Amino acid sequence: MHSPLLDLCPRLGRGLRPLPLVERPTAVQPLARLSARLGGADLWVKRDDRSNPDYGGNKPRKLAWLLARAVARGRRSLVTAGAIGSHHAVATALFGGRAGLRVCALLTPQPVTAGVRENLASHALLGTEVRLVPGTGDLPAALGREMLRRTLAGERPMLVPPGGSSPAGTLGFVEAGLELAAQVEGGVCPRPAAVVVALGSGGTAAGLALGFALAGLEVRVVGVRVVPRSWLPPVLPRWLAHATAALLARYGLPSALRAAARLRLEIDDVQLGPGYGYATPAARAAIERLREDEGLELEPTYTGKAAAALLDRATRAGPRTGPLLLWHTFSERPGPGRDAAPGAHLRLPPEFHRFFGPGPAPRNDGR
Repeated sequence: MHSPLLDLCPRLGRGLRPLPLVERPTAVQPLARLSARLGGADLWVKRDDRSNPDYGGNKPRKLAWLLARAVARGRRSLVTAGAIGSHHAVATALFGGRAGLRVCALLTPQPVTAGVRENLASHALLGTEVRLVPGTGDLPAALGREMLRRTLAGERPMLVPPGGSSPAGTLGFVEAGLELAAQVEGGVCPRPAAVVVALGSGGTAAGLALGFALAGLEVRVVGVRVVPRSWLPPVLPRWLAHATAALLARYGLPSALRAAARLRLEIDDVQLGPGYGYATPAARAAIERLREDEGLELEPTYTGKAAAALLDRATRAGPRTGPLLLWHTFSERPGPGRDAAPGAHLRLPPEFHRFFGPGPAPRNDGR
């Protein structure tokens, strides 16, 4: 599969070639009805929700590089972490399993929705080894213990950080930035004044900003915060972009270091609300608006808040703001847990059963 990043940095492909998880380029489409509703704002969407026919979103781009590294290094298992509704954990289990790797996910509680239950059911069906960890602050020690236990057992584990946001995983979104730059150059869409994307673990926004800088595309990346500052300090996305640039420089692309010095990356703190996983009124309204006007399916934890930021900017600035592009990071296709039989969650360790208590969970739009 053609890789714009390997075209730019051929030596990278000699040591690390991504697995073919992404059907690229993903489409760029105008949000015509929504633009008209907002008085002529020029709004677009990047359809990474269709990045993989089985399970799309932003995770396949990162995992294509991370899993390639695990296989190349002869690893036998992966250890990762996230919240109980983590799409990253599901994607790692799905694609890691297909690559012949055992997957362990350390998961922390979050507000329970129908989507959270679906993702937990996905782990039951995929055979993920899941462990419940009390809170995010407990994850570093828990990950260290799990890695040590598996290393002593001879498993040769590889740590996949939450969200897949390491320099290797971020390469997937450097490549995505180059991909959009080529679409702009080819006339598929205008050059956006800003690309709006959810900011969780930071790799998606950091990679896009570095990719745009490498391509010479003057685009501002707006990372819409969906996690507290204590989880993701403001300096971390920039650090991640610089670390990824250093990785590329080691493979013969010193221009990556110069590109990292001119990142156009800002963080929007307005949409977080009470915290990670909590639906906000603005996110609910944005989810409903994009479903009605454009037929797009979003969710309240990430993409709903990113869309709320997009609508806020378009409403306040109007057409004079220039084109705005929403990077859609939620999979159009659900995970296997959507079709799980009743009681499938009983395959999970008992401590997870309480998340399937009596009564329906709130819908994925937070209602």
